[in-house]
Amino acid sequence: MSALLSILLPLLLVLSVQHSSAQAQDEPVVLQPTLAESDRVRAIAQPVARTLLRTIREELTHALAKGGPVDAISVCQIQAPALTQQVRDEARPSGAVFSLKRTSNRLRNPADAPDPAERQALQIYLEAESRHEPLPPDLLQKVETAGKTTYRYYQPIRVAALCLSCHADPAALSSDVKALLRERYPQDQAVGYRDGDFRGLVVVGLTLP
Repeated sequence: MSALLSILLPLLLVLSVQHSSAQAQDEPVVLQPTLAESDRVRAIAQPVARTLLRTIREELTHALAKGGPVDAISVCQIQAPALTQQVRDEARPSGAVFSLKRTSNRLRNPADAPDPAERQALQIYLEAESRHEPLPPDLLQKVETAGKTTYRYYQPIRVAALCLSCHADPAALSSDVKALLRERYPQDQAVGYRDGDFRGLVVVGLTLP
């Protein structure tokens, strides 16, 4: 038995190290892009982020004017994902943008949860906000995962006045809005904001052509 253990233990140790190494290789390594890479990433991603924010803001403004906050919630839940997909598909150059989303540290929709790289970006903005410093106008990352290099472009989202009908202090929300939020987002964390607060990030994931 001792002879068998003397053979198996080194083998198990090698397999354990290999498994841990494989796991580490799958974890994203976040780096700072070079200036040349940053210029190329920003040229592609910045218009995409701005288009997404403008498109959703226009839809929310129209919904609020037509049906009030209840209609605005439906825009965020139903129309915003489709609009995001449309903006991503229309991004140029074709195929460069592989992901487009909004994320936050205080989620309303669990599907918008940040991944490890996005959590790092959020933390930079949250720390700046906690120190009452100006928020960076954008942030870029070079992300290496399992031997593949991609880039992330982040643009901050601030709470606008039109957002407060659904994201303000719960005590200030109408009963209809509170009921609908409980129904559609039972784990909602996205309330308690004031005009101008940091809400989250637009995330553009892309490869450089």
